Amino acid sequence: MDKGAVLLVLVAGTMFGLCVPFSKALIGGFDPIMMAGLLYAGATLGTGTWFLLRRGTSVRPVPARMERSDVLYLMGSTVFGAIAAPILLMVGLKWTAGSDASLLLNLEGVATAVIAVMFFRDRGGHRLWLALAAMTVASTILSYEPGGGFGGNGAALIVISMVCWGIDNNFMQKVSHLDPVKLSTIRSGIAAAFSLSLALVLYGGMELTVTISYVMLIGAISYGLSNVLFFLGLRHLGSSRTSTFFSVGPYAAAMAAIPLLGEAVTVQLVVAGALMAAGTLLLTRERADSD
Repeated sequence: MDKGAVLLVLVAGTMFGLCVPFSKALIGGFDPIMMAGLLYAGATLGTGTWFLLRRGTSVRPVPARMERSDVLYLMGSTVFGAIAAPILLMVGLKWTAGSDASLLLNLEGVATAVIAVMFFRDRGGHRLWLALAAMTVASTILSYEPGGGFGGNGAALIVISMVCWGIDNNFMQKVSHLDPVKLSTIRSGIAAAFSLSLALVLYGGMELTVTISYVMLIGAISYGLSNVLFFLGLRHLGSSRTSTFFSVGPYAAAMAAIPLLGEAVTVQLVVAGALMAAGTLLLTRERADSD
């Protein structure tokens, strides 16, 4: 296994996961759709600057021709992973504790693996389904509010966003041979333009504040740079294995959310975290056995 690619994915997962507690800390002043648009505006600015500065240098990759199928996969990736998933995540985050939401990000890995097995002819054994069961139970625990039933805190929306990112990851695998910086800039730019336009139509304009620059910085790192590193991991590891290592991000995010947001360590959080960790371990063993 390519250890360099694994390291890139671990860093990417941590960057992505930390977006949740930092976004949770700032989202009170923004509409969720606007928040998603600003995050991807920051991602576009970050990877776009990288793309322009790299031109004419020796690190510029050899251009690969984009086929018609590549365009379709890129558009599918943009719709599911850069438009639908972030909006659903931001809306769900409004109603969910940051530590709970962070752990729910683990579902992206298992969603990616299940979709890869069911629709993209990847291999999957019993550990994959055990991991799915463990993470489903953990998600149920996180979505339960005493006296309030299930799903009232936006957990269901976050789960759906993880499914969208699972679809996105499998589409991204199909175009991972192309320039990751260019692809990330294209998809981020389309997503930012769509989400910001939708937010302006629905909610009107917004006052320019310093906080906007903070949101865009989070987007540049957590969605821009992270996405490029994720693309590079996909190229060498494949979609399901990459998503397994990417799952380190939720644990980093959950630990950061507790001091950053002043959230309590609950029994629900501990039990769900243990189940998520078991599911992640099962996924790792599943991919190792398939080598």
